Amino acid sequence: MTLDDEITRLDQRILQLRIQFDLFFTGGLSKPPLNLRDDLDRDVKRLGNTREMKLAQRFLYNNLLNRWNIFNELWNKRLQALEEGTRTPTIARRRKAAQPPAGPMPESPKPSPDESRLLARTSIRNAVESEGELRAFYRSFLEARQECGNGKTPSFERFRREIERHVEAIRQKASCDTVDFRLYLQNNKVVLKARPLKEEEEEAS
Repeated sequence: MTLDDEITRLDQRILQLRIQFDLFFTGGLSKPPLNLRDDLDRDVKRLGNTREMKLAQRFLYNNLLNRWNIFNELWNKRLQALEEGTRTPTIARRRKAAQPPAGPMPESPKPSPDESRLLARTSIRNAVESEGELRAFYRSFLEARQECGNGKTPSFERFRREIERHVEAIRQKASCDTVDFRLYLQNNKVVLKARPLKEEEEEAS
């Protein structure tokens, strides 16, 4: 199996594990898939120690690792919330709602409306020459849109044209070679932000 195949396979396993965790949090599974998560975490870290990665492969891996860390953090928070009793799986909530209340229920903590979370990041000089990096960034965009249920998603070609439009506009305004793109989850919406990448930042990245 090539490195590209391994990265693709890990991406698929992360998606499958997300489904398993979603089933658990909605009450479809009795136990969280912690063993599957530990196995996947070990394989992700093992692949990261591979020295013969090319630059494009390392970029794809870093994007995958970023998504993996985000999901891991989310799962840990939700598991902790379940242990503390602040969240209950959907099926269990429905069963409990059918029972007469035993007393006043404490209010669950509400997420901050201004919460913003970085999902992915990439730097683009030319959308055509950087197609590998752009496709990885597009996959992160699709996953985030699916998770939030933000409606119909654009095709890759339309997404690339939008990126090219941002690159051209920022280059003309800031006279830079590279544009930094970041994908955020903000107010349960996927937000794309772009800014010129300064020379010192480019050298450090």
